[in-house]
Amino acid sequence: MALVSVSSSSIIVRFLPTIPAVIIAFWRMALASAVLWCYSLIKPQGRFPPEHRQTVVLAGICLGCHFACFFGAVKLTSIANATVLGTIAPVFTVLIEAVFLKRKLSKQILLGIFTALIGAIIIHDRGFNLLENSAIGNSLALLGSFFIALVFILAEKIRHNTSTVVYSRTIYFFAACTLFVLSFIMGKSVFSFTQIDFSLFLFLAAVPTIMGHSVLSYIVKFIPPSVVTSVPLGEPIIASFFALVLFAEQIPALTFLAGFFIFIGLYLTISGGIRNQNYYKPV
Repeated sequence: MALVSVSSSSIIVRFLPTIPAVIIAFWRMALASAVLWCYSLIKPQGRFPPEHRQTVVLAGICLGCHFACFFGAVKLTSIANATVLGTIAPVFTVLIEAVFLKRKLSKQILLGIFTALIGAIIIHDRGFNLLENSAIGNSLALLGSFFIALVFILAEKIRHNTSTVVYSRTIYFFAACTLFVLSFIMGKSVFSFTQIDFSLFLFLAAVPTIMGHSVLSYIVKFIPPSVVTSVPLGEPIIASFFALVLFAEQIPALTFLAGFFIFIGLYLTISGGIRNQNYYKPV
């Protein structure tokens, strides 16, 4: 359910061509948070644990930056490229776990990371010229993967004693605050949209956010972040298929080749991580 739900976000963004990426991301987070807070009024969920407040603020900032980068990538490069590069978060997650959390990495994990990075380089076959829109979009997608990896690393600790609804409504709120500040800095008005645009914002809040990311937040309590971030790996396939059907957007042959390397690399990374990671499991 999480995979199908999150795969719809890049398609919806294409139906909002005149709305800046940061504004789309703001309303997605703000409305999702509002829905969960309203649900909490009807069915009380408890308070957020005070010991995790600083951590959830940081996680919210990272989540806001993730969506700003990902939506920006969708507007600047193909959906196939944006979703392929936007789902290599497990590579970053495993690296963070190894370097900062001192979790051991097997040779299989290292091989997987190397293979996935080859795929990322193939997508940049025209070089790293930041003056080209496609290069900027690809770079934003990679940066978005890094931010979402940080989110789930931080979420692992928070979810130890925090319910999914309490965690989700809080992190979405701080993500919305982050995006509001970014929109102000960029000189974008968060109130410049039509009624149809707002209905699409509601869809983004309900489906890819609450039914997608909130489900992933639930999962991270029981399995390590590197596995959780692997769930959206099927997103490039689903999103690219709908992009072909809805927008007649052809998928370049090199994207298929790059996707093959990325998927093989991530399979090695994740399967090796499941067997070898030394992570705490909440009771």
